[in-house]
Amino acid sequence: MYDIDSALIRDVDLLCLDAGNTVVFLEHERLAAVCAREGLATSAQSLVHAEGQAKVAIECGDAVDVEWSNAHAPGGRGWGLVVGTMLHRAGLPVDRVPRFLGALWPDHRRRNFWSLVPAGLVEALGRLRSRGVPVAVISNSEGFLEEILEEQGILPAFDLVIDSGVVGVEKPDPAIFRIALDRTGVAARRALHLGDTYATDVLGARAAGVRVALIDPYGHLSGRHPDVPRVPGAPQVADAIASALG
Repeated sequence: MYDIDSALIRDVDLLCLDAGNTVVFLEHERLAAVCAREGLATSAQSLVHAEGQAKVAIECGDAVDVEWSNAHAPGGRGWGLVVGTMLHRAGLPVDRVPRFLGALWPDHRRRNFWSLVPAGLVEALGRLRSRGVPVAVISNSEGFLEEILEEQGILPAFDLVIDSGVVGVEKPDPAIFRIALDRTGVAARRALHLGDTYATDVLGARAAGVRVALIDPYGHLSGRHPDVPRVPGAPQVADAIASALG
């Protein structure tokens, strides 16, 4: 578990959160079950490991980027890049990735694979917002993020939801962060973004002049990017900011 640096949470007027693995976490068990249905024998633990390998592969330009049936849907290419690379690292041959992505997409659309809400999140965000600090979700998504958050009963916990599939720009493009800054009227230096991916969250936030920290509960990026602060999770950071405000 990581300590929270007091300098990281000082003078924060806007808390920005990635969605996947920050607000809603990947259901590895359910994904493993769907993979088994389609002919890939894997386990939740194997997918946890493969997810970490996929993050590093994407950073290094070694991701599996294939054409598949919904690649050109809003958010489809980014979703396919992450999931396809993960499945390949879990043992799926590259030539089978397009069919698998097409088979998994309807399951993902019926109920997003990223659907686990961390304990205490809503309560912690409520305490922070009651002290006058708005909370924004900034996510590379498929255009249905508000619907997903509503299904989980957590949409009211956020002041702003910025879905790349809706606004037409994806992290790491700093423009997606500037949307949140412009809508809330907060200067970049007084915003903090939390996410789980270096290639999108860290590079994008830094390009926008926003402070950033990584959430890495599985140690996927252990030993990498020592210059990037680590935090235990969004609930803990929200509570730390709220406590600092008194």
